[in-house]
Amino acid sequence: MYSNGLIVVSNKFENFTRNKNSVTVNQLMAMLELPEHIVPGPLKLFRGQGISDQTVYELVEKINKLDKAKKRWDDSQLKSVPDQATSNLSHKRVSANTLICEPQKVDQDTYTLVISIDENSELMCDHQTGQHIQGMILIEATRQAFLAVTEKYFLDDSWGRTYFVINSMKTDFKGFVFPVGAHINYKIVSKDLNEYRKKFQLYMEVIQSDQVRMTAEYSIAVYPESQLLEKEAKLASDAANFELLEREQEIMRLQTGTDK
Repeated sequence: MYSNGLIVVSNKFENFTRNKNSVTVNQLMAMLELPEHIVPGPLKLFRGQGISDQTVYELVEKINKLDKAKKRWDDSQLKSVPDQATSNLSHKRVSANTLICEPQKVDQDTYTLVISIDENSELMCDHQTGQHIQGMILIEATRQAFLAVTEKYFLDDSWGRTYFVINSMKTDFKGFVFPVGAHINYKIVSKDLNEYRKKFQLYMEVIQSDQVRMTAEYSIAVYPESQLLEKEAKLASDAANFELLEREQEIMRLQTGTDK
């Protein structure tokens, strides 16, 4: 741990800050008001998980106001974070729901994506249990990863609107992931590409503290939207008709007092 540093996490990760060199946003806001003889500094601030860009902006504004000479607080690392994946890559209209940063290509079939969680995301809006990041958040981060990599590196405007189909997925949790730095190592195991669809076999690792904490395997396919709209509409109609038939038969059984 950086001896004179603090990891800043969102308020929902308060349990993580117990007995560690970490603080929540609210705790840091209070510390900034303390006199210099209590918190002399200099303290380097590192950005943990759950903090939005707006929250970082508010923290930096307060630090600039109270410590103009930057003698007590070093916020350079707090502001240092890769760009969040855009909505057209993550397929999320609300930016807080995007859990990844812009994908970066390592080599021909390998990519890396930094995990960046906002506590206002749809998967954290209820409550936070324990000190670790919930598994469903990590699964969603890997799902967004294949959307982002495919959109950025394998699709162009000629495809127009697309449908992503998950044919299979498998996850293996090997350890807790905590609200500090983590990233996804993304490997394309195989691919089958043509003008009508693109298929990928994928393997991903969630890395924290140089350890693999989770793996995910996906088999996915991407189609132009026009190819699947008619098929999906037919299947949806069949599902609705079957449901109505089942309900009508259930009513008839109740009325006649008979069972199947």
